[in-house]
Amino acid sequence: MKIDRNRIMSVILIIISVLSLYGVHLVFRPFYQSMLWAVIIGVTFWPIYGWVRGLVGGRSSVSSLIVVTGIIVFFLIPAILVIRSLVHQMAYAYEALQPLIPEIMEKAGHYIPFKGVALRESVTENLKEFGKAIVGYLSSATGNILSILFQLAVTILMLFFIFRDGEGLIEKIKGAALIPQRDIDIFIKETGEVIRAVIYGVIITAMVQGVLGGIGFWMLGLPAPVLFGTLMFILALIPFGGTPLVWLPAALWLIYSGMTGKGIFLIAWGVLVISMIDNFLRPYFISKRLGFHVILTFIGIAGGMMAFGFIGIFLGPFLLAISLRLFEMYLKVET
Repeated sequence: MKIDRNRIMSVILIIISVLSLYGVHLVFRPFYQSMLWAVIIGVTFWPIYGWVRGLVGGRSSVSSLIVVTGIIVFFLIPAILVIRSLVHQMAYAYEALQPLIPEIMEKAGHYIPFKGVALRESVTENLKEFGKAIVGYLSSATGNILSILFQLAVTILMLFFIFRDGEGLIEKIKGAALIPQRDIDIFIKETGEVIRAVIYGVIITAMVQGVLGGIGFWMLGLPAPVLFGTLMFILALIPFGGTPLVWLPAALWLIYSGMTGKGIFLIAWGVLVISMIDNFLRPYFISKRLGFHVILTFIGIAGGMMAFGFIGIFLGPFLLAISLRLFEMYLKVET
């Protein structure tokens, strides 16, 4: 039996290639999220980078350094400080409210018909466990400082090179002719459109939530509705916590202070209006920008977050958009 050496060598090369790619995947796996965030931030601030590069005479390294420094000073550092402050405030609020929960439930029971003492005790225990879970989640999300700083450093480093070498890398990929230039242009265009659409949707939705939160505080006569509305807008942009970090403690305080009706109204307003509207407005705004049905956007956002975490809010719609374009291009399907 004659041995086909060329076929054997081809099989060996394929096996080596697969193993090598798998090894590369293992090497890069800890940095996937950092890489994705660097791409998202890079696409978002690319127009600013282009403007700065024009001001400094086309020097890519200098303009990249200026833009990355600006992002760190004006966005990353304030975000880190806000998140750390929130963690401490949440822990403090939980410790202060935990002993008062039975009394709050007792007062709320005059307005909410709890059937039996067992149900009331169950709700009380669930509230305590919920508070512990929130504080534990926030603490774990911000507790490993070294890991967070390392990932942040990787993101910043990659962001610098995306600004400085992004255009050159794209031109090299186009010049290699492995992928048709038209497909590369479509991929880049879709990536930019999805990222900008998601950021647009997130910001506009957070603004609406902040306004609704401020209106709720104003209707109930609570102090500084503009301040707390602004705080809810900021919290709506943060991956965890959200607006309940403001309206829920305020509602519990109202109930504890004897204003049970106002407290229950604020809880209903927070759950049914402020928080619930996020599920409708964000997909609507994103779908308007991307040009496909709002239900697809909703599935992309919800499924993406369930599959990939917070970054799935970008990945979900992006994967859907790219898939739809591929169907249009290669399967000739109308959308």
